Amino acid sequence: MRLFSIFTFLKLSSKFKNLEHNEKISLKQEFEDNIANCQEKIFLRTYSVSGLKEDSDLLLWRMHESLDYLQNVCARNLSVGIGKYMEIKYSYIGIKDFKENSLDEINKRAGIYPYFLLHPLNKSNEWYELSEEEKENLINERKKILDSYQKMLENFFVSFGIDDQDMIVTREAANINDLIEATAKLKKMKTKSFTVSDRPVFLCIGKDLREILDNIS
Repeated sequence: MRLFSIFTFLKLSSKFKNLEHNEKISLKQEFEDNIANCQEKIFLRTYSVSGLKEDSDLLLWRMHESLDYLQNVCARNLSVGIGKYMEIKYSYIGIKDFKENSLDEINKRAGIYPYFLLHPLNKSNEWYELSEEEKENLINERKKILDSYQKMLENFFVSFGIDDQDMIVTREAANINDLIEATAKLKKMKTKSFTVSDRPVFLCIGKDLREILDNIS
């Protein structure tokens, strides 16, 4: 199943904090209701970034088969409630072909662990000159490291033709120490020598949307 994925990092405007308490509650509820109405039709995860990245408070990760539909959802989310006070700081778009055939199955395969690492990735020309067999061997070496951890997932989203970077890398884990350790090991792999750039790096923590909004407002 091919899905378009949009990762949107948002920052809440300081203007929101000057509103009356009751108005804040109403705007947060309106935003939550809008998000909830989309949730049955798309893949959606919410992550807290506040305190972990200076210029971002919230990550919305959304996936769907139709890029047009996904774009409309993203636009609507920011046109209601507290969304009107959110500024997009970073946005990354990619595509992934999942082995699973439905969103229900993919919901069990991605975004299931709380500690979430994301970064854009650009590879060198030398990487693309390698044969498919050479690439596969290097990727399999990398996979062995990740497979040594019980509760960890990594996904690559290709961005050719739809965004600036070559691809987006996401890595998620149930344990933050495992995530740190695995990332350090991957940095020493041969595949790293083919990397031109892999910044900025975002560490996010999966949380309920209401908890995130209450914490930042």
